[in-house]
Amino acid sequence: MLETIKETTLRELVKANSLSSVCLVGRSGGYAVQVKYGSSESVLTTARSEVRLFSLENAGKYLREIGLPRFKVDATKYEPGLLRKARPDRAAALRNTRTVMKQTRLIV
Repeated sequence: MLETIKETTLRELVKANSLSSVCLVGRSGGYAVQVKYGSSESVLTTARSEVRLFSLENAGKYLREIGLPRFKVDATKYEPGLLRKARPDRAAALRNTRTVMKQTRLIV
């Protein structure tokens, strides 16, 4: 089992230029960011200590934003799926909202 790392620690390691490798590792539902520094390998987690998953495009944007424009991708264990659980209660609530476009009042 890999160690975990929080985003603030990852940003500090990037700033200190301490990472030896960065890899997006495919998992069920997305890609996890796995970093190697020194003799340790860690995976990026959320504030709730769950593995943080990204789509491939969003992972690229995120890594470039924090200063890591080059990384490897390992898609051997990637399985397409939802990054978040479905929220049928929120979908029903959105269907029940009544929104009127502001432009329709101007066109009368």
